Amino acid sequence: MDLRSLAEIEDIGDIKKRIIAKSSKLFITQGYNKTTIRRIAEESGLGRGHLYYYFKKKENILLQIYKSFLEKIYKYIIDNHTLGSSTLVSYAVSQYLYTNIIVNSDALFRIYIEASKVDIIRKEYVDILIDLFDEKVKESEYDFSERDIYLSVTIGCAGESELLNRYYEKSIDLTLEEIIKSIITTRLLLLNIDSDSINKIIDETMEIVNKIDIKDIKTIEEISTFFS
Repeated sequence: MDLRSLAEIEDIGDIKKRIIAKSSKLFITQGYNKTTIRRIAEESGLGRGHLYYYFKKKENILLQIYKSFLEKIYKYIIDNHTLGSSTLVSYAVSQYLYTNIIVNSDALFRIYIEASKVDIIRKEYVDILIDLFDEKVKESEYDFSERDIYLSVTIGCAGESELLNRYYEKSIDLTLEEIIKSIITTRLLLLNIDSDSINKIIDETMEIVNKIDIKDIKTIEEISTFFS
C-alpha cells in the first residue's frame, strides 16, 4: 500500500469521527428524531452525498455510537480488572454499567427511548449485541448454541426496552436496580443457566459494581471526545 492510500484511510477515519462527534451533539441538543441528515452534513462540513459515502442512514450513525459505547464499557472492565470469576459475570457487569449510565444521563436516556421505537435500530442493536457476546464467549469456557444466544439477546432486549420505557414514563413501580437485575436474570435464563448459578452471578456482579464510580466512565455528554 502506498503513502497516498494510507493517507486516504486516515482521512476517512478522521471524517467518520467528525460525523459521529457532530451527530452526537445534535442528538443531545435536538433529540434523535428532530436531527436530520441535512443538518448533520452541514455541521460536519460535508454535502449530503458525501455524508452518504460514510453513513448510508442516520440510524447507522446512532448504531455506531452505541457499539462504541458498549466497547468502551467492555474495555473499562478489562482495564480495571473487574472481570469477576467468569465471562458471564463480565457480561452481567457490562449490562449493569450500560443500563445505569444510560438511565443516569438525561440526554442519553432520551436518545435511547427515541431510538427504541425505530424498528431498524432495534434490529441492528440486537445484531450488535449478539456479535459482541459471541466475541466474548469465544474467549470463555462456555459453549452456547447460536439459538440460545439469539433468544437471550432478542428477548432480553425486548424486555429491557419495555421496562426502561416504563421507567422513563414513571409508570412502573420498580427501582432501577430491580430492573437491571431482571434484565440480567432473563438473559441468563434464556442461556439455560440454572437459578442458583444466576443468583451467584448477580451477587458477584453487585459486589463489583458497588466498587465502581460510574463517573469514571465517560457518558454521552462527552461524546465529542468519547470516540477519540
